[in-house]
Amino acid sequence: MSAASQARDIKPIALIAVVLAAIVGGGAWWMFGRSPAPANASPKAVTATEAPVEKPAPAVNLPPLDQMDALLRPLLQALTVRPEMVRWLATDDLVGQLAAAIDRAANGQSAARDLRVIKPTGAFIAAGRGDRRTMDPKSYARYDSLVMTVTSIDASKAGQLYKTIRPRLNEAYRRLGHPDGDVDRATRQAIDVLLQTPSVKDPIALVPAGGTGWAYADEKLEDLEPSQKQLLRMGPAHVEELQTWLRAFRGAI
Repeated sequence: MSAASQARDIKPIALIAVVLAAIVGGGAWWMFGRSPAPANASPKAVTATEAPVEKPAPAVNLPPLDQMDALLRPLLQALTVRPEMVRWLATDDLVGQLAAAIDRAANGQSAARDLRVIKPTGAFIAAGRGDRRTMDPKSYARYDSLVMTVTSIDASKAGQLYKTIRPRLNEAYRRLGHPDGDVDRATRQAIDVLLQTPSVKDPIALVPAGGTGWAYADEKLEDLEPSQKQLLRMGPAHVEELQTWLRAFRGAI
């Protein structure tokens, strides 16, 4: 396969991987004030469903892992000039960052420390007065651009492109202490965590927590994984859109 063909195959999935990792791991940037779960905590009753057997994708001659940055930066710069992407591209070890984000997200934990430069702008807003507060729908607009970016891309094509860079992503994942690990399994589990996020309609009640922070008033929601709670904070409409897209993407990989 020519270098030009490889570039066409890799560009969209690189963007998808960044956005997906940000979605599944964004909890710590916007936590309500609770202390994060221990790093070795196990996710609650999450079971990844095995993907159907299919023919392997054609092999592609990717550069070594330590040279992937040089490939990804110009491709992504040509694809988008969004400031959050520009900031992320200025960092190093891009594939390693994605692998670390997927690793943590597979356990329902926050990947904020891995992808902190692409957090959305704006502040969380609690509507109401005193201790009787709810999530203000105005906060959901912070995620409009992120959701539109994900859902505008064909999930089937994104799945095929994921398979193109999978060898290097899997290599980076195994270097995180999983010598026999499988990044496909971790990615599917990360997606499954999000797909098991309950559908909750407005208004979502809040209670004070951690000084200026807020927690979900419903204990069942507060006991969700950090990544699931973050998804809820995007708003019911965004949850539905993203879960629909994630089901299609998961089926494709």
